[in-house]
Amino acid sequence: MSNNEIELECINNLLLDPSNPRLPETVERTQEAMLDYIAQTTSIEELMEAIAQNGFFPGEPVVVTPEGAPEGKLIVIEGNRRVTAVKLLKDPDLLSKKSEKIKSISEHAKYQTSKLPVVKKSTRSEVLPYLGFRHITGVKQWEPLAKARYIEQLYDLTDKNLSHKDREAEVARQIGSRRDHIRRNLSALAVYKQIRDSDFYGIENLGEESIKFAVLSTAVSDDRIGKFVGVECDEDKKPPIEDPTSLDKSNIKDLTHWLYARDDRGQTRVGESRNLRQLSAVVANPRALAQFKSGAPLKVAYQQTSDVKADFMELLYQADTALSEAAGMVAGVPYTEESLTISRRIQDTIKLIGREQVEKKRQKEDDDF
Repeated sequence: MSNNEIELECINNLLLDPSNPRLPETVERTQEAMLDYIAQTTSIEELMEAIAQNGFFPGEPVVVTPEGAPEGKLIVIEGNRRVTAVKLLKDPDLLSKKSEKIKSISEHAKYQTSKLPVVKKSTRSEVLPYLGFRHITGVKQWEPLAKARYIEQLYDLTDKNLSHKDREAEVARQIGSRRDHIRRNLSALAVYKQIRDSDFYGIENLGEESIKFAVLSTAVSDDRIGKFVGVECDEDKKPPIEDPTSLDKSNIKDLTHWLYARDDRGQTRVGESRNLRQLSAVVANPRALAQFKSGAPLKVAYQQTSDVKADFMELLYQADTALSEAAGMVAGVPYTEESLTISRRIQDTIKLIGREQVEKKRQKEDDDF
């Protein structure tokens, strides 16, 4: 966006964007409600203070379009927070709830302006790829849910005559990303919409602004968890963002409770996001899944899966490596009661593992015989 595109525009003609991906769906799409939300949920006072003392930086113009706006008005596609700050500097009474600090910043402002530098684009579609570089793969990245909504906007603008894979590839090309990243976001968004439409299953304190979308996205991107909730692994089939009937509503409900519902101690069934690997194995194993659904801890249910064997071998190899290193150092290490205690504990543990393995070998030989 070169400097010769920049114009000055009256702030009264600039409208906040009702399609802003960062706005929760619960916010009414009126100028007053959107301005209130931006003022209340962002560091608007700090931005106002900076503009009040230093002026508006002309090298970073607001990006606008007349598309969808009343005659003579422009919708702000990029720069809604900055426009809000300038509007409040000019007129703090625009807020429904008066803020004394904002009034004070306005009254003592060294700089105020009635016009802002803007770059006008005839349609929203001309602006969206720029936003992708800035907020999806760039330095000023949005929150995960806002990113997914933005990607959906781009996807909706692609040629519907193309295959969904080509449409995903086009979005990826526009914002400098990968197609699998685009598909993963769209799939997670489809699952999120099912959760939203089910009123978040009545889970206490769970809503659009509190849900950790990144956790949901990570879970759904796993092949086995994705299959569990109906996100088709076969890329030749339509993605759920186009065909939500493929989603398994019952399993989405279960997954949502496991990820977000908290017990009296504030813990969820899955716990930390790193435990998603164990959940992945559990949902793919009918016996383990039944045990988990009946109330067994995730770690206990996980023991019923074949993945635990791989974990066991990995831990044995790690222990073998660590003990070999310790053996190479022991001659030069002085005696301490602590080191002897740990050594004996390791010895007892090794004996226990050895006995178990010998017994399993015996049972296997009996079964084979």
